[in-house]
Amino acid sequence: MAEVQVVAFKVGNEEFCLEISKVREIKEMMPITRVPNAPDYVEGVINLRGQITTVVNLKKKLGYYEDEDISNKKIIIAEVKGEIIGIIVDSVSDVVTLTEDQIEPTPKTLVSRMDTRFIKGIAKINEGERLLIMVDLERLFGEEW
Repeated sequence: MAEVQVVAFKVGNEEFCLEISKVREIKEMMPITRVPNAPDYVEGVINLRGQITTVVNLKKKLGYYEDEDISNKKIIIAEVKGEIIGIIVDSVSDVVTLTEDQIEPTPKTLVSRMDTRFIKGIAKINEGERLLIMVDLERLFGEEW
């Protein structure tokens, strides 16, 4: 049975995950330079070892209300369509190995009511006590990159 490793992280009260193959590293919050006229979910850019890297606030991108400062957040450095980007999340918890039978498709009731194109599926851990929403970065950022 095929297995996939994912990095689990929190945005608000929900747990999400990304395939580990998309994740380059996890950084502590660092100074971010704001960019004029950027979409509201783009916090700005950082200098990542000499490379200017766009930083996106995932909480804003997902439509959660953001009312706190981001100084204690984490930045997941990930690859999206060949580009390196920083993704601000509330916290990063662990790396989880999932099997195919732990991953279920997005429920049809959600699909018909909201934009769920960026959700690859829902992973069930510990017999469903822990649920991870699997994020598809390419779909989440669509044609924007």
